[in-house]
Amino acid sequence: MFARLGRFTARFRWPLLAVWVTFAVVVTLSAPNINDVAVNDQRAFLPKHTPSLDAVDTIDAVFPGRISPSSTVVVVDAGQGGRLDSGEAWAFMRQLTTWLTGPQAPDVVEKVTSPVTADEQTAKALISEDGELGLIVVSFSKAGTDTPTKEALDAIKAQTERPPPGITTYLTGDAAIIAAYDEATRQSIDSTTWITILLVVVILLLVYRSPVSPLLPLATITLAYLISRGIVAFLGESLMTVSGYTNIFLIVVLFGAGTDYCLFLISRFREELASSEGPRAAAGETVRTVGETIASSAGTVVVGLSTMALAELGLFNTTGPSVAIGVVVALAAGLTFTPALLSVLGDHTFWPRRVRHLQQSRFWGSWARGVTARPLLPLVGTLVVLVPLAVYGLGQTRDFDLLQDLPASAAAHRGFDVLAEHMGPGTMQPLTVLVEDDQGFTTATGLDHLRTIQRRLEAVPQVNLVRSFTASLDDKGTLWVAGQLEDQVTGVRAGTGQLQAALQNDLTPAGNQALLQQAGAGLLDLFSYLQQLGREYPEVASDGGYTQAMGALGALAQMAQSPDDPGSEQAPQLLAELDSLATGLEHLRQTFAARPDAEMLPDTYLGSNAGLRDLKDAYLSADGTAARLQVVLATGPYTPEAIATVNTLRETVAPDRGVVEGSTAIVADLKTASDRDMVRAVIFVLAGVLVVLILLLRALVAPLYLILTILLSYGATLGIMRLVFSGFLGVQGVTWWVPIFMFVMLVALGMDYNIFLMGRVKEEVARSGTREGIRTAVARTGGIITSAGIIMAGTFAAMMSASILGLVQIGFAVAVGVLLDTFVVRTALVPAIAVLLGRWSWWPRRPG
Repeated sequence: MFARLGRFTARFRWPLLAVWVTFAVVVTLSAPNINDVAVNDQRAFLPKHTPSLDAVDTIDAVFPGRISPSSTVVVVDAGQGGRLDSGEAWAFMRQLTTWLTGPQAPDVVEKVTSPVTADEQTAKALISEDGELGLIVVSFSKAGTDTPTKEALDAIKAQTERPPPGITTYLTGDAAIIAAYDEATRQSIDSTTWITILLVVVILLLVYRSPVSPLLPLATITLAYLISRGIVAFLGESLMTVSGYTNIFLIVVLFGAGTDYCLFLISRFREELASSEGPRAAAGETVRTVGETIASSAGTVVVGLSTMALAELGLFNTTGPSVAIGVVVALAAGLTFTPALLSVLGDHTFWPRRVRHLQQSRFWGSWARGVTARPLLPLVGTLVVLVPLAVYGLGQTRDFDLLQDLPASAAAHRGFDVLAEHMGPGTMQPLTVLVEDDQGFTTATGLDHLRTIQRRLEAVPQVNLVRSFTASLDDKGTLWVAGQLEDQVTGVRAGTGQLQAALQNDLTPAGNQALLQQAGAGLLDLFSYLQQLGREYPEVASDGGYTQAMGALGALAQMAQSPDDPGSEQAPQLLAELDSLATGLEHLRQTFAARPDAEMLPDTYLGSNAGLRDLKDAYLSADGTAARLQVVLATGPYTPEAIATVNTLRETVAPDRGVVEGSTAIVADLKTASDRDMVRAVIFVLAGVLVVLILLLRALVAPLYLILTILLSYGATLGIMRLVFSGFLGVQGVTWWVPIFMFVMLVALGMDYNIFLMGRVKEEVARSGTREGIRTAVARTGGIITSAGIIMAGTFAAMMSASILGLVQIGFAVAVGVLLDTFVVRTALVPAIAVLLGRWSWWPRRPG
């Protein structure tokens, strides 16, 4: 197959070059910009039905419009000793609020909650206790990843950039954090791209000492990158969600792996050119001899990355296959475009040097003799170093703090830090809990049930504050029956005094009738109240005060229906009944004073109090069977303690069909899904790579120990990461997605060098026996594999220039892991094991 492919590429070299260039141009011009279709909102990568997303749907169905797709928090800092509620600071807040709520505000601004316009209780929650800091919460009608929301953030930023002297403003919140991720990702891509290209050029110049040779890999990989980026962008626009990290992984993997493939092709071409009849024959023979090895190497990468499609999280199941597409394109270009270029350029590829037979490196020859002569020494020495590191790496923890992943200088990060310092870390992103009760929360039993739920939530560790319908009214005593009855007694006595004064003033009959009608409306509300009280607390029917009050109300109702003038004969009876009513209510109040926890939501209060109605609508559903509670944590929204608290809250409200919504709930679901994805990655990636190795080597034993060596390399890399980032730099842990990408990349890419080595070992063993074949293979591949490893490590090391901590960590990890594979595993451990096992490496096949 590869012999035919080699002859084809040499024969049709010019048409192949034209087709590749044309295809790259067409795709680049027609495809959308991958950065425009990529997203950094972690919610977009969660599986469709997860507890946090289901909670959003549930709450939105019961409380339409209460949950916005995204929001930002404008933090206004008056400075140390300053006051936000007066002077220029308050004027600035008022001006900003007026703009946000006015016609000039962006169309996607759905709701503005500001201390300038909010009710007293809400305004108090939006200003810090020291008065130095204030918040304006802006809710948007579209997600933070949508263009209108990004444009709205830019507009708000422009309005807040020039506050009065001494005042500082920040934009934070989920939409601002997503925007900061977008900006940091773009900067990271730019820096990584240029550093990668520079490193590849420098390394290739050092390897070939020719200005022409580096141009071939650069041309090949540039075409492959442009085509694969366009294909992924097309898919992201119509079929799948593309992560903002996809583009940067495409760059480093293609320039790393793709350059390695070209490196092997060019090196073999140089050997073949020195002994063949011309460039076309040399190019064809090159593809024939190394095509299978390169295809197998690329196959491990493609299989490893493609198995990520089985992951739950979209960050993995889209990024992995997307990069796999790029590797397939790079492989196709490497096996067709590069040989076509080589057959055209011939020995000019190595100008100004002349082509000659490749001489075996003295260093690698000496090293190979040492390893094959005394294999136990490199085996034991390697294990002594790597095993303790791997054991230490098992203690590596993952960090889900999205803010810590951003630069400390990012406005969204600084805004959160200032807010946390003044108002607590849980203030910006409280959790929303929804609970249900088929009997309703507006009855006395329902209110008591709601308070019970609130107390259970308050008892959960790390819960700082719980806001609810009942908690919001506690300061005013609106729901306590004893307080309600005291207000009723006060009202009746005041009304009686007014009526008595009016009768003494000898009003006309018409005036007395009007006064009685006015009093009658209040007494009717009182009658409705007592009826509701009797329904809520049936035991009051036998209470003397209740029966006395209801009797007095009945008598007053009959008097109100009488056509006689109340100003004469009926006046004493009227006043007596009112006094009896007040006495009965007072007796009833004393009864409930002994029951301080008795409460009720009077229908009459809702009918006359707009503020109470608004509060009920905010916290209770229209039918009263569902209630919202806001839970403010004592810790940041992304800490391990916060994640554990979400799980506890879910367990706490489960008996009440409760759900928990919020940023911390999303992170908790990310952690749960990523735990499962790590297990999937280990199983499926190892299985896929093992199959490729078995097919390539046509053996069972060698693939198994190759897998074990790469696992050891992965564990040792984790240990080095923990030592550097946690031990030296003081970072809490690695960013949560790093271990999975790190595992897939190291297993897939790191296995490349073992495949390159073992492919040559298989060839040499068949020719000259096990020990001599291994020695020859190590000696002949040492320089080229080392160069390939340095290139791969260099491209990933370029990611360390990124401004996102996770990208720095993955760049460091893969670079270190590849260097371990290149200089330790491939050069010492694998050859030593192969020598010790001898012919058993190739079991059940006989070597040769």
